[in-house]
Amino acid sequence: MALPSSAPLYKDVFGKTGEIGDLVQNFDFSKINPTETNSNGFLPIDLAPSFGKLNKESLQVLDDHLKIMIAGNLKFLGRVPEKSWNAVLGNMMQNDLLEPRDGGVFRADKFKGSINGFKFDGSPDASIVQAWFNNLISDDDVLKSTKIDVEVLARIVAQIGAILENFETFFAKDEYHEQALIDIGVLRFPDVDQPYFKVYRIKLAAWSDSSRNLIHQEDTNGITGEFNSRVFQPRASIIEHLTSATFQKAAATADALFDD
Repeated sequence: MALPSSAPLYKDVFGKTGEIGDLVQNFDFSKINPTETNSNGFLPIDLAPSFGKLNKESLQVLDDHLKIMIAGNLKFLGRVPEKSWNAVLGNMMQNDLLEPRDGGVFRADKFKGSINGFKFDGSPDASIVQAWFNNLISDDDVLKSTKIDVEVLARIVAQIGAILENFETFFAKDEYHEQALIDIGVLRFPDVDQPYFKVYRIKLAAWSDSSRNLIHQEDTNGITGEFNSRVFQPRASIIEHLTSATFQKAAATADALFDD
């Protein structure tokens, strides 16, 4: 699908960023190097779009309240230079045209390689990590749109093997070390199947912990994962009282989202 990269509202919010799934699929995880100070080789994305089934044609038949919400949300987000998770969520919470549909989701978990009988040796069965990741996210739409599938996780896991080897080579044995892998924020647009905005964040990091005691030393390594999400729907009590001119202008602005 052609992205609306030339639409002013899109550019103000996302710049030249493409859809999240393509960004993840095309990222070279082998660039991650934990031995570099403040390594920025991981995949950090403050905010990228996910359109689901929304395109130029389906947008035209979308409910007008959803169009108002799309235009209003992009306009407000475009005014905020910072697109961090807290900034975006705070902006959406303060937008009168939106209202939270749920109380939000936060899940965090650790995949422990040694405990799970899994070795990050560069060629493992990534399906084990995939099952853990799917359970962490527990949202089929997010899993589909981010395209963090078994092939991507296989590349991540292979790089974790190299990261852990670097931990052992360059750092003291009895320390805790962590290296970011992914930190992405996503704005999932409304479509005919999911008539709401969903904003979410996924963080993955590789870690290694060697703890000493009088009896033995235990080496543990794995992946830390975090998932946050919040769903927003149109605030009908506000939208229904917009003037006819404002209503029509906002709807037309949303209709032009995918214009070249």
